[in-house]
Amino acid sequence: MCGIIGFNFKAPDHSAFLNIAEYRGPDNVTTRSFGEYTFAHNRLSIIDLTEGANQPFVSACGNFVIVFNGEVYNYKEIRKNLEGKYAFRTKSDTEVILYNYIEKKEKCLEDFIGMFAFTVYDIKKDTLFGARDRLGIKPFVYYKNERQFAFASEIKVLKELVKGLSVNHEAVSQYLRYLYVPSPNSIYQEIKKLEPAHYFFYKQGDLKITKYWDSIDSIGLNYDLSEGEILDKLDYLLNDAVRLRMIADVELGSFLSGGIDSSTILYYMAKNSNKPINTFTLGFAGADKYDETSDAKKMAAHFNTNHHEIIIHPNVTDLLPKMVHHFDEPFGNPTSILIHELTRETKKYATVALAGDGGDEIFGGYPRYEAALLYNKIKFVPRLFWKALNPFFKLISEDISGNHKLRRVKTFVNSLSKPVDEMYEDWIAYFSIKEINTLFKVEQDFNRVVLDVFNAIPSQDLIIKTSITDLKTFLVNNLLNYGDAMSMANSFEVRLPLIDHRIIEFMTSISSDYRIKDGQTKYLMKKLLKGKVPDEIINKPKLGLNPPMGLWLKNDLNGFITTYLSKKSVEKRGMNYQFVSQLLKEHNSGKRDRSLYLWSLIVLEEWHRQNLN
Repeated sequence: MCGIIGFNFKAPDHSAFLNIAEYRGPDNVTTRSFGEYTFAHNRLSIIDLTEGANQPFVSACGNFVIVFNGEVYNYKEIRKNLEGKYAFRTKSDTEVILYNYIEKKEKCLEDFIGMFAFTVYDIKKDTLFGARDRLGIKPFVYYKNERQFAFASEIKVLKELVKGLSVNHEAVSQYLRYLYVPSPNSIYQEIKKLEPAHYFFYKQGDLKITKYWDSIDSIGLNYDLSEGEILDKLDYLLNDAVRLRMIADVELGSFLSGGIDSSTILYYMAKNSNKPINTFTLGFAGADKYDETSDAKKMAAHFNTNHHEIIIHPNVTDLLPKMVHHFDEPFGNPTSILIHELTRETKKYATVALAGDGGDEIFGGYPRYEAALLYNKIKFVPRLFWKALNPFFKLISEDISGNHKLRRVKTFVNSLSKPVDEMYEDWIAYFSIKEINTLFKVEQDFNRVVLDVFNAIPSQDLIIKTSITDLKTFLVNNLLNYGDAMSMANSFEVRLPLIDHRIIEFMTSISSDYRIKDGQTKYLMKKLLKGKVPDEIINKPKLGLNPPMGLWLKNDLNGFITTYLSKKSVEKRGMNYQFVSQLLKEHNSGKRDRSLYLWSLIVLEEWHRQNLN
């Protein structure tokens, strides 16, 4: 896990581009130039800790240079196929990626199992190749005008290299709708994100971007497999995904919540280790409803792990500016603060940890998948019926202490009067289109990315459509985004075996009936773990990692509300103070849970203050 940088123009005088994101890779910071191009690398050493594996890395022939962020876990297997043709100088995956590209060009991407963002520069042909992993675990942002091209792992690096950036107002509206800025947009008009599963070639102003993988290509390929065959195949894939992600030359562990995802990972880690696994569990003040430390202790004892219970007391007042700084653009999921603190504390014991991100999307863990099943049963009821019920459900007050069930029920009933794509978008969205227009006093024209992705999936199976849409939108722009930003802020690497692309392909290829079956979410995972972990772990209800927003808004964030959501601040940003005031009243009265709406506005104001004054 590192930071990569490259550009084909002279850096501004006294530029700090090389050190501005040094936390991504404090072990080595190097810059080298080749013709018009300059490449730089911030290295966090994980595999092959020697100086010879530092980057930018040049091929033995001297014609190619690579900068790479991430891990290709099956690099040893790929290397075996290359050793007859190339003289390897290191034991790193970086060198394997470079020679595999020289051997196969863009076809090399088909071989890689892992997370990556990298570029290879062909010096003789003056051609730059770049790629991002299939799920978008590692970030890649770029800037292009008629003559200049620059890329990096973080927006703040490009801000240091190019001047005159302008705010992307479409991205602001998208942020308020989804709590993140979806790729390929960024908060700046001139900076784009390379989308997951895409590669590019750039030469003398010409940029060509191509998609190289899509989970939709696997839909229905193994629909006729029996449950026994499915379990056998899934067992193999999970075991191999975890095994590969345990390769490291530094101390490694696993995040353990006591939930089904992290328990699955621990089970397979234990199978592949001859020593106790390091496990790390997060607990925090005010989180009684979401406390899983006791369940994590049961799992740790069951597998005799070297267990660490990390209890944090996050100071949101101090952490909010840090969070906004590391995201470079508005980001509205407050769980990111907890991940920042978890990785900061875990760094005292290890440099790498496996985590269960993506398990809900792949195996059917979110309440919205249960909602999709329910919709299938009642979709024949006329929409006018649900529209007539909406006014009555709006009268029901919501729980603002952190229990989202009532809010979800109200959202679900309200959405039933809409077309299915808009229904799904309502389930995962926050500010409505009407509310965004009211907030800015004018109609906001922006691309509703989630709708577009949903409608492009060639399946009538609502579970498959929602799951793939989540993978392409919510997972990459939300969970993977904060996972990378917050862990890298602490020079820490997080590995995600449950979203190994082979597992995604397989789960997409079988019937969605196996995601939720016999009233059980994550049916296949629970079936696999039966008899291997305590039954209370398998049968426990889903909790999730959520901060105590109700408590934060009353205490830590009260000062931010007073200043950041004041009439002066709100109107300075061209927003409607009367509407913001109404949000506060609704929340404080308990009528509606507006915690994340208010949080997103606070974050937006903090971003303005850090970047635009």
